[in-house]
Order: sequence, then C-alpha cells, then structure tokens
Amino acid sequence: MMRRLLACLAVLLAAALALLPSSASAHSLESSTISVHVTDAGVDATISVAVDTLDEALGTDYAHDTDPTIHADAVIAYLAEHLEVTGGDGTTWGESFSGVTRTDVEGIDSLSVDVDLDTGTSDLEGFTIAYDAIIEAVPGHEAVVVLTDADGEISTPGVISGEGDTVTIGDAAEQGAGAGTLDMVGYGFHHVLEGADHLLFLLALLLPAPLVVVAGRWRRRGEVGATARRVAAIVTSFTVGHSITLIASSLGWVSVPSALVEVLIAVSVGVAALHAIRPVVPHGEELIAGAFGLVHGLAFAGILTGLGLRSTTSLLALLAFNLGVELAQLTVTATVFPSLYLLARTHFYPAVRVGGAVLAILAALGWVVDRLGLAANPLSGVEDAVIARPWLVVAAVAGLAGAAWLVDRRTRQETVVPGRADRSLPGLDTASSGGAVEV
Repeated sequence: MMRRLLACLAVLLAAALALLPSSASAHSLESSTISVHVTDAGVDATISVAVDTLDEALGTDYAHDTDPTIHADAVIAYLAEHLEVTGGDGTTWGESFSGVTRTDVEGIDSLSVDVDLDTGTSDLEGFTIAYDAIIEAVPGHEAVVVLTDADGEISTPGVISGEGDTVTIGDAAEQGAGAGTLDMVGYGFHHVLEGADHLLFLLALLLPAPLVVVAGRWRRRGEVGATARRVAAIVTSFTVGHSITLIASSLGWVSVPSALVEVLIAVSVGVAALHAIRPVVPHGEELIAGAFGLVHGLAFAGILTGLGLRSTTSLLALLAFNLGVELAQLTVTATVFPSLYLLARTHFYPAVRVGGAVLAILAALGWVVDRLGLAANPLSGVEDAVIARPWLVVAAVAGLAGAAWLVDRRTRQETVVPGRADRSLPGLDTASSGGAVEV
C-alpha cells in the first residue's frame, strides 16, 4: 500500500512540474496565414489571424466579444503597420485593406482581412513579403505563406517566423521545384508537438504498449522484441489511419464538419485512456490507433484546408506536412516510450498507468464540454502550460522511471533469500502466464 501511495505521489509531482505556468505559449493551430493570389491582372492576398493570438499580441480581449469584427479598423491598422510588399525592382507596393470577416478552422476562431496590392509597373515575379504581425509580440508564432499562381497552381513559398520575417515569391519554375517544402515539414512537425489532443492520444496508446492482455487483464510482457513490435504496430496503425483521411479530405474526396471532428478527437483520447486502464479488446491499441487515426487525419486536413492547400495542385505540400506529422510522432515515441518501458518493469507501473489514464480522461472531458459548447474548458490553462514545456514532461517521466527502477531494485535485493527465487514481491517471476505477469 505504501509503495502504491508513493507511486501516485510521484505521478502527481510529475504532473505538477509539467503544469507550471508559462509566460508564453504558441500553438501551430493558431498560426497566421497569408494567402497570396497572383493573376494576370495583379496580386492580392488574404491574411488570417487567430483571435486568441491577436489578443495576446495586442493585449486586447476580442475573443470574448460576440462579434470581433466590430474591431475591424483596429485590426486593419495593426496588420497594415506590420505588412510590406516590395517588387523585384525595389518598389514598395501600395496596400488597400477591405472588410474583416470571421472564420473558423478546426475550432480556432480567426479574423480574415483581404488586401489588394498596387503593383504599379513592377514585374509580378520575384516580389518579397515582409510581415511580423503577432510574430513581433508572441515568441514562436508563425505565418504560413500560400501562393496560388495565375495557372491555379498552389504552393507554399515559405513560413515566416522570428528567424526570418520575409518570403520572396519566385518564378513559377522555382515554386514548382518545391520551394517551402521543408517549411511544411516543419509546420506538420510543430502541429503535432503543439497539439495537446493529438499528443495525449498517442501517449494514452503507449501506456499499455509494454504490456499484454491475458484473461482480460494487463500483464507484464517479458520480451523486448515483442514490445518493440507492439509499439511499431501502434505507430504504423496511427500513421495509416491519419494519412488516409489527411490526403482524402485535403483533395476534396471526404468532407466532415470540423466541429464533429474536434469532438471525436476528444472522444478518441478518452477511449484510449479507458483501454489503458482495462483492455477493451486484445490488440486494442492498434485498432484504436487506426480507427481514430482516421479522425485525427481529418483534423490535420482541416488545418491545410484553412491554409488554402487543397486539390492535387498542392499534393507536394500535403505530403510534406504529413511527413512532419510522422517525424513528430516518432520523436514523441522515441523520447517517452523508453521511460514507460522501464517503469513497466517495476511495481509502480499500475499506479502510473492508471494515474496517467485518469488525467487523460479528465482532459478529454474538458475538451468535450468545450467543443460541444456546454462550458469553457476548465483545463485550457493547464493545456497551454504543458505544451509550453514539453521537455519538462519528458524529463519528469524519465526521472520517475529512474527513481522507480532504483527503488524496486533495492527492494528486491533486500528481500532475496539466498538459494530461493524471490517470491516476496509478486510479479517478479515471469514464468507464469506465458512470460507475463499481472500489473
């Protein structure tokens, strides 16, 4: 009993460390978008910014207004101050802003502003966009530039961030060669690492990965190879699931209301967490990863659709984004799962597994009530704080695993009787149940 209590306290301590307040938090879902349209007649653009990040930059409270568009003049004035477009000949183009409209992308409340650019006599090739709205006030914020050329071809010339606040729109050959592809890989990578619901779903699936189902209960798995294959199966199932719907939805083959997708993502976290407490079905992690991966793929596609990346003309950008998602998924698995595997070799793991699953269920419930419009998510501040300190979470889990292993090892050494197998700590003998013991 005392050991289980210590384990629970360790879990709570790790959670407390992870939830320390943060001075700033960036989320890829709230990145700005600059959609540039080049036609034979000239150039125009649409700038979209999330209301929450606009409030963070300006110190305003537009998000709580029933109609944030009443602040159109202030929003336009701010964007005009932080946007400058220069032709290839060095001439600064004139800007004419029109009305502000309210949009919603994957549950993110945003404001969009149209900009007509006076190109004068400048050549429409090789112009440069300088933009630092939000970026200058919110560390880590990004603005994705999406180009639609005169032939209707869609590409991503680049992502503007604090490291480089300009993007040059080159000629058609340069764009066709995949300019900005690496930026889209990075965008997909950060989308996952800064999306608490996607991360928590993956982590909930990994909680029981070191275990095996025997007689309807979780048992400790003895073989490292079998555990590695289970993790690979989970990751692959999730990859296949979200890749199918990401591509299908982005290409216009499937359409699902974003509000429903967001609720189902929250549900997916809850289902994965319940499975971690008590197995739903054998190999349920793979089934849940694949089935709900389809839902997560729809959410990823919603982000790309909001950027204007749709149809086969933007296939390269879609694939680059999806590659970034995969890299983030592998990064999370590689940094967290070794600690979970070490924890699973100790008697602390049942408390850690159940405690982590309960935290995931609470987060899922908070998202559900918020996304159904029943109430504001009471854990939104917690979510921002965790996302702002991902490496602290990794370090806390690793520290917990190391401490649990050392305590367990010392306890075994103290209780071993020479000449006898250690039976004082149930579960250390893996000969029963086909090499697996109940945890």
